[in-house]
Amino acid sequence: MDALARYLSILLDSSVLAVPVFLGVAWAATGHFWAALGWAALALLFADGVPLTYLYLGLRRGWVSGFDMPRRQERAPFIAVNLTGNLIGYWLLRSLGAPDTLAALLLVYVGMGAVMFTISLFWKISLHAGGVGGFAAALTWLFGPAWALTFLAVPLVGWARVHRRRHTWAQVVVGGVVGTAVTTLILALAL
Repeated sequence: MDALARYLSILLDSSVLAVPVFLGVAWAATGHFWAALGWAALALLFADGVPLTYLYLGLRRGWVSGFDMPRRQERAPFIAVNLTGNLIGYWLLRSLGAPDTLAALLLVYVGMGAVMFTISLFWKISLHAGGVGGFAAALTWLFGPAWALTFLAVPLVGWARVHRRRHTWAQVVVGGVVGTAVTTLILALAL
């Protein structure tokens, strides 16, 4: 069970899920493989590249104690750096004429970053559950009700995070609800 929980935590991390989601959204918006790949790569540079670079440097230099950032105090600086990168990425996508849906996903990252940053100042909310809930909401919003099945991943990642003693059930439930709500609100306003 420990190995399963570890693998689910990795596979259902937003940095892993972002790759197929951003590629799928870009493909649906452009209909051209190379255009979709280019736009998705640019968006992922900011959605994944900035936070993963921060984590890598943080682990090497000692300001982050683990990839999961087990201490709540480590999360606010990480989210602030991520938020800044996402703002720059959103501005760049809009400036270069990226598909609206792809730019909206980065805007979701900005909104999610602001909310998660605020909550992380006083409580350790599950970023994993927030990411999974957010992606499920985005897929359902953009591609239709059949994609609501992706919400089944929220309890899976919740179980994995609780089993690994990274979070409580309250932290994963609130994370999933916040991720779903922020994503739905921003997509409703942006598209």
